[in-house]
Amino acid sequence: MVGIIDGTYGIGGGAIIAPFCVAVFHLPVYTVAGAALLGTFLTSIVGVLFYTILPATGGASTSPDWALGFLFGIGGLAGKYIGARLQKYMPQKFIKLMLGIMITTLALKYIIQYFVK
Repeated sequence: MVGIIDGTYGIGGGAIIAPFCVAVFHLPVYTVAGAALLGTFLTSIVGVLFYTILPATGGASTSPDWALGFLFGIGGLAGKYIGARLQKYMPQKFIKLMLGIMITTLALKYIIQYFVK
């Protein structure tokens, strides 16, 4: 199921499997984070390779923006390392609350943008 959703939306599988493992299997966040990040990393590498060799129609370019990707990669690596180190020291309820607030805020923003065009 994760693979189907991942392929449809082009997101890393870790974005779906991590919350599932935490919510359904009641695993601690710090034990799920490493596997989810590795899965997302591998999916991203395959996506970059695919879009690098993908032939484009109509003269459009499908090649990745390497400079932007490199900058995102540096930020992602730093965030993974720091996040993995700090997760053990943050209460799991706080992390869940923080993620819930961020997701709700983002959803409300999209809803408001839809109705206020």
